[in-house]
Amino acid sequence: MQISGELNKAQLKELQEAIKKLEMPPKKKQRLLWRIAKLGMIPAIKRNIKEQKDFNGSGFKERKGKRKSPLLKKIAKHIVVREMPAIEAVKLYFKGHYKSTSDKNIPIGVVADVQQNGRTIRQNATQFKKQSNSKKKGSITKKQIKKLRELGHTHSNGKKEVKSSAKWLRDNYSQAQAGVVIKKMVDELVKQFWSVKIPSRAFMGITDNEFSKILERQLKNISFGWDVKAQNIKRGKN
Repeated sequence: MQISGELNKAQLKELQEAIKKLEMPPKKKQRLLWRIAKLGMIPAIKRNIKEQKDFNGSGFKERKGKRKSPLLKKIAKHIVVREMPAIEAVKLYFKGHYKSTSDKNIPIGVVADVQQNGRTIRQNATQFKKQSNSKKKGSITKKQIKKLRELGHTHSNGKKEVKSSAKWLRDNYSQAQAGVVIKKMVDELVKQFWSVKIPSRAFMGITDNEFSKILERQLKNISFGWDVKAQNIKRGKN
C-alpha cells in the first residue's frame, strides 16, 4: 500500500534538476534514487519515530487512555525499498501484517496510513466484544474480581448457576472481558456504535532542508561504487 510521505513538489524538482545537470546514465540514476530512499529517507523516518515527532519536528499527539508506551515503535523495521526501474522510480512501502484482535490480521501499510494521515474509525459493540474475547485470559485485575463478586456474578457449572469464585474469574476472564461484563451488570449505557478519532502523526517525510542535505551527501557518494549492490559486497570477518 502506497501512502503519502513521499517527496513533495519542491524536493522532486530539486532532484530532477540535479540528475539532469549531471546527465546520469539510467542505472546510475536508479542507484541514486535507491541511496536517497535507503540511506536518507528511511533513517530520517526511524529518527522521527524514535524521537516521537513528525517530520516537521512537532511531537506526536499522545494516545488517549493509560497506555504510555512509544507510538509506532515496531513499524520502522517493516519499511522496504522497492526499485521500479521501468518508470525510473523507487517506492517506500510497508511489508507484513500486524496480528489483530479481530478475525483478520491488518496490513502494516494500513496502520501506517492511518497514523500518517489520521482517520476516524467507526466501531460497534459486536466488534468490541470480539476483540475483548481474544485478549489474554487471566489478565483480569483484583479490583475487577472484587467488583464482579460484589455484583453477584454467576456462571453455569453444567448443572446450575453458581456464584463465581475468584479463581473461576481469573481462569475465565481477561481484563477487557471483565470490563464489558461489569458495565452490563451495573446497567451502564453501552453504545452500539461509536467513533474513534486517530490524529495524524506524520512520521513519513522530510523537510526541504533535510532533503537538500541528503541529496548533496548522496551525490558526493554516488561516484564511488554506484554499480555495486550492497548484497553483493563480501564482508570480511572481524
